[in-house]
Amino acid sequence: MKTHIFIVLLLLTASGLVHAKATDGMIAFDYPDAPRAKFQFHFTREFIALAGATAPFNRVSDVYFQTYDAEVGLFDQFVQYYGQTLKAASWHSLQEDNDICLYVLEATNAQGSQSGKLISGIFVVVKSANNVYLLNIVGNIPPQQTRQLLANLDQIGIEVPALASLDAQTFQRFEEPPEPVPPPTLLRTAGKQPDFFRVGFSVKEESPKFGLIFSRSHNETLHGQWSYYGHPIEQIHIRSDSKGTIAQISEALQKGPADIEALLNSLSFPNSPEHKEKLIVHTWERLATISVGNIPDRKNEPFMLAKQFRTSEGEPIHEIRIRGYQDTHLKDVRKALEKGPEEIEKAIRALPSAISGLETARLRIEEKGAQRTVIVTIAETPLPSRFYFDSAPWAGFNRVTGWELGARFDSGFRKGERPNTSYNISVPSVFRGDDLSKFFGRVGYGFGNKEFYYRVGGRAAWGEPNSWHLGLTTQLHRATSVIAPDLFPFYDDTDMIILRVLGVPDHQNYYLREGIEVALQWQPIRQRHSFKLALLAESHDSLRKSTDWHFFNWRSKRDVRENPVITPGRMRSTMFRYDYSTRHNFLGWHNTFFVEHGSSAIGSDYDFTRYQLHLRYAHPFGGHRVRTRAVGSFATTPLPIQRQFIIGGPGLLNGYPLYAFAGDQGFLFNIEFFFHLPALMAWNNVFDFSDVPLFLVFFLDAGQVWNVSDESYIFEPKSNAGIGLQLGKTDFIFRFNVSQAFEADQGVRFNTAWFYSF
Repeated sequence: MKTHIFIVLLLLTASGLVHAKATDGMIAFDYPDAPRAKFQFHFTREFIALAGATAPFNRVSDVYFQTYDAEVGLFDQFVQYYGQTLKAASWHSLQEDNDICLYVLEATNAQGSQSGKLISGIFVVVKSANNVYLLNIVGNIPPQQTRQLLANLDQIGIEVPALASLDAQTFQRFEEPPEPVPPPTLLRTAGKQPDFFRVGFSVKEESPKFGLIFSRSHNETLHGQWSYYGHPIEQIHIRSDSKGTIAQISEALQKGPADIEALLNSLSFPNSPEHKEKLIVHTWERLATISVGNIPDRKNEPFMLAKQFRTSEGEPIHEIRIRGYQDTHLKDVRKALEKGPEEIEKAIRALPSAISGLETARLRIEEKGAQRTVIVTIAETPLPSRFYFDSAPWAGFNRVTGWELGARFDSGFRKGERPNTSYNISVPSVFRGDDLSKFFGRVGYGFGNKEFYYRVGGRAAWGEPNSWHLGLTTQLHRATSVIAPDLFPFYDDTDMIILRVLGVPDHQNYYLREGIEVALQWQPIRQRHSFKLALLAESHDSLRKSTDWHFFNWRSKRDVRENPVITPGRMRSTMFRYDYSTRHNFLGWHNTFFVEHGSSAIGSDYDFTRYQLHLRYAHPFGGHRVRTRAVGSFATTPLPIQRQFIIGGPGLLNGYPLYAFAGDQGFLFNIEFFFHLPALMAWNNVFDFSDVPLFLVFFLDAGQVWNVSDESYIFEPKSNAGIGLQLGKTDFIFRFNVSQAFEADQGVRFNTAWFYSF
């Protein structure tokens, strides 16, 4: 009662005060010919404090209020007059309708607040059944408190019910945006698992036990403004086996809600076991991938966990990468992490107790820009029996042996690892990794030249699991080998089998090796540096072509390329090799230096020393990339044919025939610029080209070879330039080249390649 009496006395004291000045936040009640006000008063900061009003009134300096009888047209006259005055003074309208017109003046907040602004003035014109009200509030009011202030004017004796019931949407521009919800952490495998032979334009996360992969999917990339848990998303990749589904999602993204999660929930898709819906979001890259339909997972594609993990200091973890597992299923790791604590250190320590067969789990946190990644290395519990024996059928094909069928085996003692029991058409040359002591072998029969081939031996290994290893290998062999393998590192025997069967030209030349090799090798797990020291005691002999057959040449009526002869004899040599590699997805450095010495003093028919330095570098420029190679080879004496430096043909000198030049010494230089062609990807609806983009390749090659016996050396390199079209950029590519040598007698050449030459 005393409070109300006090307020009435204040009103009486304030009545008659004139609101005459027009400064920041203050607008004079000066409408010409206005009727006499029923009530008018001015609350100063002191009066408001005496009234006992609480926040947000503590940010108000003055309140001016007038009440008029609701004469016909008076509200509209006030709105027209004061509205023009306010808008001319840069006031903003929050609401204008038949009963309330509300304006505010925003001022810069030196202390910082939401939107960097404060409200320095509020002006309201209100019409009720009996009255018209003018209200002007002056102060430094936080924008998000504007609604609360108008709704609680009764604390200082102002009763305007319409102001107490203003819609929250009126003040939406002043609402503080909610803090983004931490997005789920991504989980994926790290490192390369045993990779069995595949042909296809999509790769499943788990290798097939038998057969080939062919897939069909469609892709589209959208750019725009979306959100995920409050995080901005600017690019979305859509993958599906149906063009209609892609069109449906694309249209929804362009017209539907901005939140990706809400948008996907609003769409309806078929309900079947083969139909998958997957959303992967990289918030630090503002990138999302939506996969819908019956399509294979990409290699090492991540999963989104059900929660966000954090460090012990509260920093978010964006991605968890698991490595070192053999038998442990990733789904078990995912399930254990989602049930465990959110603190990543505690969650990883709890994995061994949550997953059967897991002995230890260690973590390392890597920070790169805004991304924080946890690398988890797990070690599995050794099986009761440490001895293992793995075997698998094996098949090979080339023009000198024809079909070669046989078997491989791998036997030894485990170091906390599990056996690999996969049976495949073609398996890795070493079943179980080089960090194990073991016996190994391969035996086969060539049906083309009717010869047996074998490779048997043993390996002793020392080292730390998942860190480094030192291995000593001894093997006895009778096998086909290739000439200049370092110049064609990706045309290996395993991956090219199916392509040779289909009639793809074979770029390799073969010879027969029979004897013993002893090698000492050191290599860290990261494979940046590796060393190999090898001793050879073997005989070399030529191999003749035994078949012209391939899938599209059933009756062998068309001849394939002959296999050239080599220099036969006994090889007794020592070889040292050093590799430095930072390659990831075929980008980065890969440098090789090796020296080989053969001596007649130890029974060799070849007496020579040769050196070779091989530098390779590939660097991305946005979606484009540059690849370079420089090779230099030097010999002290004439070399046997199988050790000569050879250039010419695809990947070497594209403008010249295959192996056009051979000699004891030489050099080679290649530079290639890959221009990404995203605009030409509309035809990707035929196959899944999501991981194999299209490039226009401009290349320049130069090289020269000469012999030690040459009387003089003249610098006359052979060179060419050309242009190519390449589909793909990592494991599987197809490339078509057109090149022209810088010599008048050389015509335009066309060739194809299926793997990188360097």
